[in-house]
Amino acid sequence: MERHILCLQIPSFGIALAQTREASLRKRPIVLAPVHTRRALVQEVSWEAAQEGIHSGMTVELARRLCSGIRVVPPDPALVRSAHCELQQAILPFAPVWESIQPGSLFLDLTGTQRLFGRPIDTAARLERELTVKWGWPSQIGMAMNKLVSHLAATTLEKPPQMRSIYSGSERAFLAPLPATLLPGLNRMQASHILRRLDDLNLRTLGSIADVSLAQLEAVLGTAAVVLHDWAMGIDHSPVRPSIEQPLIEQSLTLNPDDIDDRLILGRLSHLLERICAMLRQQRRVCRRLSLALRHSDQTEQATQQTMPRGTYWEADLQPVLVQLFVRCFRRRVRVQRIVMRADCLEPLAEQLRLFDEPAMTVQPASHRLSLVLDAIRAKFGERAIAWGKTLP
Repeated sequence: MERHILCLQIPSFGIALAQTREASLRKRPIVLAPVHTRRALVQEVSWEAAQEGIHSGMTVELARRLCSGIRVVPPDPALVRSAHCELQQAILPFAPVWESIQPGSLFLDLTGTQRLFGRPIDTAARLERELTVKWGWPSQIGMAMNKLVSHLAATTLEKPPQMRSIYSGSERAFLAPLPATLLPGLNRMQASHILRRLDDLNLRTLGSIADVSLAQLEAVLGTAAVVLHDWAMGIDHSPVRPSIEQPLIEQSLTLNPDDIDDRLILGRLSHLLERICAMLRQQRRVCRRLSLALRHSDQTEQATQQTMPRGTYWEADLQPVLVQLFVRCFRRRVRVQRIVMRADCLEPLAEQLRLFDEPAMTVQPASHRLSLVLDAIRAKFGERAIAWGKTLP
């Protein structure tokens, strides 16, 4: 059966999300970078900014010199993560199997779906139209028989929304003029060494690499020559691997206004921890890893995590871990804007059944009994019915 692999990319995903929320940013030169320092580096550029000679990795100060009317948008990792989840939900009616590349980029496997959804090229057109009209996300779509060619077909498009289909048998002709530096797999194969050797041999395009025999390439590059020669010929047998989603519980809070008070921030974190523990007890699960991320006012993020030897859902067990995470994260005396806490590595609660009631064995620590009482009060009278003094605003 002929494979149909689609590569969907929303270029400059963070900028696309900002333009969707604010109409004044559309069709203007925009860069994504921290806004509180002149030495910040550009992370993403819009198509209009790229036409002015601006590229990622450039300093914001240099970007302003090249284009005086440029707008700088601060990064929002939480928004990007949630939008990527929305993107995965949006493609569900179009593809049964997909693989996430990075936020805003996916591989879709449309093999064998023609009788259900029609021709793959028509499915791709409907998907591109829905993302543009309904979500306001201009996309670049490449379609081919494998992941490598479809990825390069989408990447080499100039301005979204556009779509390109590489038919079976024309892969080598399409890849021939492309530079070898575009191969996405070279970052896993000692890229600098291989690219330097190819440059010494004047093998700068995929077509020139494909014209060299495999034996000659092996004499120069060793074992990496087999994979590189296949890529230059447009051969890639790697499957679309769907990601395995592990259950997790996440709670976040935006401080308004931004704050730098240690005790206040730690109190807010304790309140989030109470929420997470209550959810874990309700789901009869325990967590073995706790993660914390702080975003400062200058859009800099600090994140850390800690794995525990055994799972738990009690605040008394997790509070010392939370304090350690906070100390490791809060090292910059800059106001905190947003806090995110995540409990993952969740496991079912292992409960030991008893044949007889033995009161002496069922006695729980006072802290555990107190957590259960607070859960019961909040379940009956609402979450704000009772709270610890340290968690109050």
